[in-house]
Amino acid sequence: MVLTALFFVPAAASAAQRDMVSSCFETLKLSAPKTVVKHELFVVIDQTTPIDEAQQKSLITSVMMNLAPETAVTILTFSSFTGDHYANEIFSGMLDRRLKDSERDNTPGNALRDYDACINQQVALMHDKIDEAMRNGYGKPSETIARSDIIATLKDISGSLVARSPAKQKDVLLISDMLENSQISSFYDKGNLRLIDPVAEMQKAAGSLGDFGGAKIYVAGVGAVANGKKAADADKDPKPTEALEAFWRDYFSKSNAELAVFGKPSIRGQF
Repeated sequence: MVLTALFFVPAAASAAQRDMVSSCFETLKLSAPKTVVKHELFVVIDQTTPIDEAQQKSLITSVMMNLAPETAVTILTFSSFTGDHYANEIFSGMLDRRLKDSERDNTPGNALRDYDACINQQVALMHDKIDEAMRNGYGKPSETIARSDIIATLKDISGSLVARSPAKQKDVLLISDMLENSQISSFYDKGNLRLIDPVAEMQKAAGSLGDFGGAKIYVAGVGAVANGKKAADADKDPKPTEALEAFWRDYFSKSNAELAVFGKPSIRGQF
């Protein structure tokens, strides 16, 4: 039995990308209350940020550990404004709720066996597709600083996706160095993080605030630079990174979100 043939709906063939992983209730035509999204996790990958292989695997594992019934996962990538959008949605799927004991008692044996098998396959497919999407989503930036429209992207996805989610719990895993490099501002100086003025930078970003609908933000990859200079510089003087965190903490607060973790660069054990 091939899982992708049964459950995976390619993005081009899906009217709603949330349905890229089919519901077992719909597939088996089971009459039961519809699954409700209790928790939605948005994974947003900045393709200009270098993430080493060990951290890539760690972040994928962290996402897997957050999977549970009635959990939806949406994965997006971005770098700079392209065409008519900032972010590219590469995966979106959801795990069904589980039948209650009373529902199982009222479900015929053959249908129940099919349901249990379907649920197991759905979970396996979610794991496979999340792993594939995140591995393919990580960028391969060079030492040449690429344009990175972080602020505009966050404004875009917060209102169009995150705030609109019906989930009671909304979490955003933002994999980025958080170094803005756009028409709004640049946080770079000669290839490295400069000491920014958080108040002045917030004034520049005031017209680009988002609305995350009360989501919690978990950032991984802060300040990473392909040539490794950032880590050494941060050890010498933590002030640039502290100022960077102060800016983003204020930005998310003003965008109806809570900055829960600011990983420098790892968030291991905190997500």
